[in-house]
Amino acid sequence: MAEIRKLKAIILEGDVDAVVESLGEKGLVQFIHMPEKLEVDRGVTVSRIVQTEALATCSDLLSKIELSFEHLGLTSEGPPSEVVLITDEPVCDVLAEVEQELAKLPVETLSKCLALASRIDQMIEAFGVKPEEVEVKQVTLEKPIPDVLARVERELSEVEKATETTDLTDSFSLMQRMKNLIIQDKIDFGSRLFGLRNSVTESERLFIEHLLTLRQLISAVSDSIGLETELEEIRKKLLTLRKTVEKEKGIAREEEKFVKSAKTIYFEAWVPEYNVSEVTERIKKVTGGNSIVADESPARDDKLPILFKPVPSYITAFEKLVYAFGYPSYGDINPIRLLAITFPVLFGIMFADVGQGAIFVIIGILLTLYRRRVNLEEVGDIVQYLLVSGEMFVFLGISAIFFGFLFGEFFGPSGVIHPISLGRIGPFYFGGFEPTHEPMRILRFAILVGAIHTSLGLVLRFLNEIKHGHHKLAPIPICWLWLLWGSMFMWVYWGGISNISMWFAEGNLMLAGLIVLPLVLILGFTARAEGFMEGIGFTVEVFAETLSHSMSYGRLMALGLIHSAMNYMFLVLGGVEHGHFPIQSIPIIATGTILVMIIEGLVVFVHTLRLHWVEWFSKFHSGEGIPFKPFRSTQ
Repeated sequence: MAEIRKLKAIILEGDVDAVVESLGEKGLVQFIHMPEKLEVDRGVTVSRIVQTEALATCSDLLSKIELSFEHLGLTSEGPPSEVVLITDEPVCDVLAEVEQELAKLPVETLSKCLALASRIDQMIEAFGVKPEEVEVKQVTLEKPIPDVLARVERELSEVEKATETTDLTDSFSLMQRMKNLIIQDKIDFGSRLFGLRNSVTESERLFIEHLLTLRQLISAVSDSIGLETELEEIRKKLLTLRKTVEKEKGIAREEEKFVKSAKTIYFEAWVPEYNVSEVTERIKKVTGGNSIVADESPARDDKLPILFKPVPSYITAFEKLVYAFGYPSYGDINPIRLLAITFPVLFGIMFADVGQGAIFVIIGILLTLYRRRVNLEEVGDIVQYLLVSGEMFVFLGISAIFFGFLFGEFFGPSGVIHPISLGRIGPFYFGGFEPTHEPMRILRFAILVGAIHTSLGLVLRFLNEIKHGHHKLAPIPICWLWLLWGSMFMWVYWGGISNISMWFAEGNLMLAGLIVLPLVLILGFTARAEGFMEGIGFTVEVFAETLSHSMSYGRLMALGLIHSAMNYMFLVLGGVEHGHFPIQSIPIIATGTILVMIIEGLVVFVHTLRLHWVEWFSKFHSGEGIPFKPFRSTQ
């Protein structure tokens, strides 16, 4: 984990936009929100509130651009026509330039043309007359475009009023309405109107001719605009303008984190140690040396952001599981690599099966190969996570295969594989038995695995306390381990919970030394570091968690039995006996395997995640860390 430094700077107010844009060009710093951090220093410094007008202008321009995409029927996705450059201009000046560029685009005219053309096409379709059956003279633009559009809209409104109030079967009334239409081109609709036969067809044809003439005028306007600017060019230009406004809006938001005096701006920022020199040089260069820049180590009470290093692709899925809970605090041990080991182990115990584990491995390999052939940014979130999880499927499958050999399961307890034993320690058997036949053995095995997993979390807690210099709190996880394994020893020594009464009789001295004493020490260390009442509360919490979390690992046994029982049910339905698979059992086994892998696989995955998030992370992983997210003006 890279070292984070705190950088403080004082610059002239006129240089603030240039400094922020320069630092945001490569994403070098994460600005600290000063109004929240510093008290107003008796009027010497005050919060720097960015002009409301600038932010309002940004929102207004973004709305106009989005409406332009919508009105022109253009997609708003894709790269801009040109790279959005970093400039030294103030935010307000850049926004003014964007507004001018937006006004130059014929967006409003094209939008109006599309709207009018749509109205005309709908009316023509409503008449039920094919346009190609009506001859219309070609028209040319002899007036300015705004006048032509105004005329088309006026005459179209008249036609719409006529069709709304006149029955098309009443040709006399229809012709009377048409006499009142204002025709301003060279086509003499009036003379033709008086020569109409008393026919519905001729009345409809007159409407069609007039509508098609208006349609031609709209097409002529669109064509004249298209000669100068293509729609695709307009789309890319809009994308560029939107990107520019978003950049300036981001800069304005960042500047709200600064404080100011009469003529200067003061800000602080988190900077990775290897970027301090570059950041300092950029500020000096942009301000022409008229700045003061100081680099210092963070204060002890500062909540530092964390600069994470990228992890290998094969544990990316486990990284997402950890960060979904929360980020580790600065200086804490990041559990991603440990989770990549413990997660498959717990999953494999509950999903122990050689055959289904092999299917998991195959699925994982196929997902991994397919991921290398697609662009993850072009697929949906669910598909993206599945592709990223390819290697995780392989790890889960390998673990399921391993424990499948220990418990003798191949598409369930089919008898194909006999359980393999790795030995035993006291009452704890490492394989060599079928869980459905000997559930107490798998229960004891689950409790032992839980104790080991919990102990790993407590060791990590101890290391975190030492790294942070919390020496008064460092003995607590050691005493907690004492309590945990003391309880385990008594459970084994006295023959389980059923003989707990003996703990308070013959075993009272053992009870005092292995359970009571570590609890008293936890109370004492916590009270010394945080206060007596906090010590009592935490001690009660430790005792309750030790009991409840240890028993919670019993779900390893429960879900393992459920998994085995579901597979066994389909084996019975298929008539499988002693490893013999009849031909007619294959469809049943295939159906059962699919159902078990989908339903039971999802349930086991969720419970494995719970054992880590609730039982394990509560020992050492706060999830309250802040990732280092530098400001980027070119995002």
